[in-house]
Amino acid sequence: MKLGMVGLPRSGKTTVFNALTRRSGESAPAGGQVVPVLGTVSVPDPRVDWLSALYRPKKTTHAQVTYLDLQGMPGAQENRKEYMALLLNHMRPVEALLMVVRNFEDPLSGKAAPEREFRQLTEEFLLADLTTVEKRLERLAAERQKGRQGVDAERELLERCAALLNEEKPLRSDPELAAAPELRGFTFLSAKPTLVVVNNADDDDRTPSVDFGDAEVVVVRGKLEMELAQLEEAEAAVFMEDYGIRELAVYRVIQRSFGLLGLGTFLTVGDDEVKAWTVPVGLPAVEAAGVIHSDIKKGFIRAEVVAYSDLERAGDYAAARRLGLVRLEGKDYPVQDGDVIHFRFNV
Repeated sequence: MKLGMVGLPRSGKTTVFNALTRRSGESAPAGGQVVPVLGTVSVPDPRVDWLSALYRPKKTTHAQVTYLDLQGMPGAQENRKEYMALLLNHMRPVEALLMVVRNFEDPLSGKAAPEREFRQLTEEFLLADLTTVEKRLERLAAERQKGRQGVDAERELLERCAALLNEEKPLRSDPELAAAPELRGFTFLSAKPTLVVVNNADDDDRTPSVDFGDAEVVVVRGKLEMELAQLEEAEAAVFMEDYGIRELAVYRVIQRSFGLLGLGTFLTVGDDEVKAWTVPVGLPAVEAAGVIHSDIKKGFIRAEVVAYSDLERAGDYAAARRLGLVRLEGKDYPVQDGDVIHFRFNV
């Protein structure tokens, strides 16, 4: 899954990106070229860690999330319109958004105004989507006048979109509409699941008392966490103790990024590898088998399933089996987050 980083100039968007991906602070490309930069990170998951300690495999693989950050535009503060056009264009293909808003005083941008930044970015998304909808409706009206059939269903969906957008509501506020297959090709920005990342000063871990609508919110001290991300583990632990930090906030950002799209993980275990596989929650077992390998899907017989919580409570797989916690499921079993699965198949 790929998430796009969005934010106004000097919001600390790239600083948060660096903290998430453990990149250095000097990440802007030279020569004034606007460059989309990708960073892939593992999703922290204590279940994978526990299973790895139990099985001691040759390899341990966590689920992964990829972030996209647009970097390198000179004069973004002065040329905000051009900056936003480039930013929004690059964010259309991503599956979800991380919206970074500044909650610290800046010498150039002034006092913190996280709610205002959230509103400005939201308005940009709404306007961009409304423009797309209106242009398409005009084209459909012209095609209908020429006698083209089969445009009514699309027109009805787009009119529903226009009604929401004109009420200044993001398309994600109507999940059924936002997920309509007929609209997927439009890559609407306001339809994307959104996590608001409030970027605080180093000495402030409080969540501001402002309205971020229906978006999820997490607070990060971006500059501090970027600096911690560059340290060795032992050094970072000392600094975290000094600042009273029990857990890096970027870990919560990564975990909540992963959850934005209704995804979960099922787990496979063995001497060779313990691995978390990313799937939509509720995916039929036979389809989950195909995520591992097409031959497993083709020759699917049964899925041997135990919930991670049951396995942990039992202590190991043999004990879970003795306690009757391991069960056999068929092709249509809806896979749940945290299922530990062994697929029986024959090819």
